[in-house]
Amino acid sequence: MILDDDIHEEAARWFAAQRRGPMPLEERQAFDAWRADPLHQAALNRMHEVWGELAAVGRGIPRPGRLPVHRDRRKVIAAVLVLGLGSLAAGAAWKLHQPSAITGIGEQRSQELPDGSIVALNVVTKARYDINARERLVHLTEGEATFVVHKDPERPFLVRTAGFEVRAIGTAFNVRIRDRSLDVAVKEGVVQVRRLAGDDKPVFLRAGQRFQVRDTAHPAQAPVKISNIAPGAVDEWRQRVLTYEDAPVDQIVQDVNRFYDRPIAADADLGRRHVTLRLVIDDRADTVKRLASLLNADVQSNGRADRLKPLA
Repeated sequence: MILDDDIHEEAARWFAAQRRGPMPLEERQAFDAWRADPLHQAALNRMHEVWGELAAVGRGIPRPGRLPVHRDRRKVIAAVLVLGLGSLAAGAAWKLHQPSAITGIGEQRSQELPDGSIVALNVVTKARYDINARERLVHLTEGEATFVVHKDPERPFLVRTAGFEVRAIGTAFNVRIRDRSLDVAVKEGVVQVRRLAGDDKPVFLRAGQRFQVRDTAHPAQAPVKISNIAPGAVDEWRQRVLTYEDAPVDQIVQDVNRFYDRPIAADADLGRRHVTLRLVIDDRADTVKRLASLLNADVQSNGRADRLKPLA
């Protein structure tokens, strides 16, 4: 996919705007309208992926400020190229050469499968591939991944995890398996989800729908919840953005800790609190401060970790 200079320039501006922190309502609406175009979202995803890869290996990159609207185009494009987008424009994903893939703390990665499908792996994720003449099978043993599936009527695309199977029907979707909870969300098209044990009828999910199971330790009996989700929020983690609705603070802290070597913790009362928030993941110090502000909490350090405590 080749993206023109105008798209690169716009993506650079929105990337800088995201990293400034929460956007005002009008700016957020304009951003959502802009990234509704798949080409725009692809350019933004690439920039975030490169930024995350560089952060993971500890390179010192200065935090960008807001780019002025009338800045010289060559300078804007140069800023994009510094982030590595020039090398990614010819192919954002690397070819699959191994039957498995593992990402570590803070590491996000995209892969192109032999059939042309794309798999984007989130932090601390383990996947194993079995691509053959009959089917395209991914075993997701831990973590989170987004799949953009290349249509092939002769070979179904399947993701198996925690006693369930997700069958793609020419689509883009996200699967998360963490802390004995399964979450399947559809960005485009349709997927079919079924239990591997038992004779339950499969569930069909369309774009903007989410399938959740809270206890995968007993997949045959675990209740299923179907809800709605904004398609743009399905794979926001690829932009290093975490979004929660009525989630316990402990879950948020666990997710944030998958991005940094030095952990954070929350007091017991704060950890049990349920909140709705959107958190941008970037520099660790900024992320911790932003999270504390959103939770109305104080940050205390003991030298080995940071602890969040409610403000008195």
